[in-house]
Amino acid sequence: MHLTSITTPIVPTAVITGDREFGGNGPNMYIGVTLEVGRGGRAIFAHVEFSARETGGDGSFTRTEETFEVWRWQPSDGARFVSRIDRPVWGTVVLSRPTCAGTCLGSEDGALMMTVDADSTGPVQMVRLIGDTMGDDISDDSNPHGDTSIRAIVFNPLAVEFTSG
Repeated sequence: MHLTSITTPIVPTAVITGDREFGGNGPNMYIGVTLEVGRGGRAIFAHVEFSARETGGDGSFTRTEETFEVWRWQPSDGARFVSRIDRPVWGTVVLSRPTCAGTCLGSEDGALMMTVDADSTGPVQMVRLIGDTMGDDISDDSNPHGDTSIRAIVFNPLAVEFTSG
């Protein structure tokens, strides 16, 4: 089964500590994704946790959580519904002071837009994101341009077990 990629930007806006600027200090970023079956087997949801912490300066820190529907039952599936997911449903991507260790796709507001490959055994195949920029990094308007943000999450193929009806 193939899950729909998340292409809605995930843009943290909460300043938990420090200010809105990483000032060239990192950030260390954590992305956690958990898949869960919902709606009586008629949907799969991805719960995404994203945080970024400045490695120096005043320790600016932001965090957000969002949930996305990444698969929905279709009439062509008949009376079969997902009863369980047959691969790890949880995975993380941790980046310490992001660089072009992944694939860099250019820059935006002085920041590298990166594609980072994840662990092939977990649910996430790849994450596209932006870390430290030239200006404020923690958004105050949820607009991802020029802000620390996730731009896309692509999933590995998923093995599931269906009910028989």
